[in-house]
Amino acid sequence: MSFFALYDAEHFYGEPEPVPGARVSFVPDRLFAARERRPVRPADRQPLGDEGLMVNEIAADVRQWPSSLWRVTDLEPMRPLYGYRWVPCRAFTVVEQVPAWLVAGPHGDAVEWVIARTRTLTGAQADALAALSDEGEEPLTRTLWSRWSRGHHTLSPVGCALTTLNKVVTEAAHRVGPQLFGPDEEDGVEVLKDPAWLQAFRAAYAAALALGAPELLAPRENAVLARRWTTVFGSPDLPRAPAQGRKWEYFRSVNPGGVVP
Repeated sequence: MSFFALYDAEHFYGEPEPVPGARVSFVPDRLFAARERRPVRPADRQPLGDEGLMVNEIAADVRQWPSSLWRVTDLEPMRPLYGYRWVPCRAFTVVEQVPAWLVAGPHGDAVEWVIARTRTLTGAQADALAALSDEGEEPLTRTLWSRWSRGHHTLSPVGCALTTLNKVVTEAAHRVGPQLFGPDEEDGVEVLKDPAWLQAFRAAYAAALALGAPELLAPRENAVLARRWTTVFGSPDLPRAPAQGRKWEYFRSVNPGGVVP
């Protein structure tokens, strides 16, 4: 079983829209129309190469946080891609919708909570996060990444969540005002420069790792890693299934019928 991530109507190049039981097909004209709307370069109507409806074998390989996530089967690839965990498809059949947070792993609902708070971050909250000590965060982050990197090949311990956090904190800062930004020293592009907001991003980053990959550190260490975030926002109030049940839910999403390790 594989996964199709839907982002928005602008970037969906198929029909019909995903619903359980639907046979969704790639519509090249939708891709060409989207290319024509791009201001950067002229529309490209060259013969199709790897274009298609992108399907991932593993949910954690999805590269952007989706608006919805669908389990799909009966894939019709554009061409064989042996050894890849993703494939562009001419068509697939939708089995069911699954939680979008599965892209961040079995504890992705907690990561989704961090992202939601970051999306609406205010100046006062950024200042509050920056005022707290970040002691212990950096060495624990290094330890977590080191442990995860042994034998893992997905984007990160929490999938695409860390790049999503970078995007949403920048969007939140833009809503506050341009004074939070300045030119990058290398290429002059406007980037987030405000020290408090940069600290807020680091606190969100640390919390996403602590809450999203708790098995990589001891409970006390996870508490330290998430401390700034939970001091300001509390802990996520999520419906919690027993640990083994939540583990099964995730492994069922990536390996239906498989045995939970």
